[in-house]
Amino acid sequence: MADLKTMLCGRELDTPFVLGSGPCGWDAEALAACAKAGCGAVVTKSITVKGAVNTTRHMISNGNMSLLNNEGGSDMPMTRWRDYEIKRAKDLGVKTLIASVYGYGGLDETLEVANMVQDAGADMIELVNGYTEAADLVELLAALKKEIKLPIITKVNGNWKDTETIARACDEAGADAITAIDSIGPTYRVDITTGRPLIGGHGYGYMTGAPILPIALRYVHDIAAKTNKDIIGLGGVTNAEAAMEMLMAGATAVGVCTAAIVNGPGVFTQLTENLSKLMDKYGYPDIPSVSGLTLRNGTLEEKSPADFVFEADKCVHCNRCVTACAYRARSFDEQGNMHVDANQCRVCGLCFGMCNKKAIYIK
Repeated sequence: MADLKTMLCGRELDTPFVLGSGPCGWDAEALAACAKAGCGAVVTKSITVKGAVNTTRHMISNGNMSLLNNEGGSDMPMTRWRDYEIKRAKDLGVKTLIASVYGYGGLDETLEVANMVQDAGADMIELVNGYTEAADLVELLAALKKEIKLPIITKVNGNWKDTETIARACDEAGADAITAIDSIGPTYRVDITTGRPLIGGHGYGYMTGAPILPIALRYVHDIAAKTNKDIIGLGGVTNAEAAMEMLMAGATAVGVCTAAIVNGPGVFTQLTENLSKLMDKYGYPDIPSVSGLTLRNGTLEEKSPADFVFEADKCVHCNRCVTACAYRARSFDEQGNMHVDANQCRVCGLCFGMCNKKAIYIK
């Protein structure tokens, strides 16, 4: 059985799964439920001095295991987290608790909250500051590193123009780890029955869940290539296969938020079990053997040869590969044998990606 332990900021986690900051970390009991289900670490909802005032209908389903939200963090004040929630979560068995600290209130407020969560017993801090622009994230980080003893993880966002540059700046300013990328947006959806935005407030929201996985993977890969920090890959992971991709792209831990909201804390049990089976299937003994594998393996050659294999016994003749081939390179004869016109085939690879039965693949 594969060893799922990983290291984050010098601390051993039992599994690579980290609950991302959001509704499933709204209080001690919620945090503990996710930890019990298989999270190696859990992150609180983002904490401010007074607590956020969230608009009515600040989260909607976007289909395909995806959500849109304009939630502003925890609606409980920092005193509630200081006096009860953090200590209660630790008492309930949470081994590694990461306190999410909003930097929107400026340096003094950010320091106040950071000191508070440190004194309350948090194990790490995740610093977040800005969804459309990084604002003074690096400056806040540098100031916190002078005063706070806990490891500080900086959350970088895929909506910024220079995400990798800011990630490198955070690295140089002393960040102990980096979380990437959380969400994509702003986005907008309309209720066609009323002609009004589906989300409350100004109507804009940020997209999370399965559709943003390829974007998150790209940022994790690029940041891993340019820094030496641990990375929590957050964005789009809803199953073990996606978790494996995130690790291979360069993550040392895998953040999960939307899947937990939609399916409940039990999703972490499924993810843990299925990732272990997947690693056994492909012969990976532990997380370090998977983490950053794409960086070690490199990319495909621009014109590498493609030796397609067709396993007729797996094929159910759904014709998805034929329909998806815009170049009319694939066809079946009356006996069900597949034929490929090499002159028409562009080796785009879409055919085997469309085959749910894995009857077509490249050697």
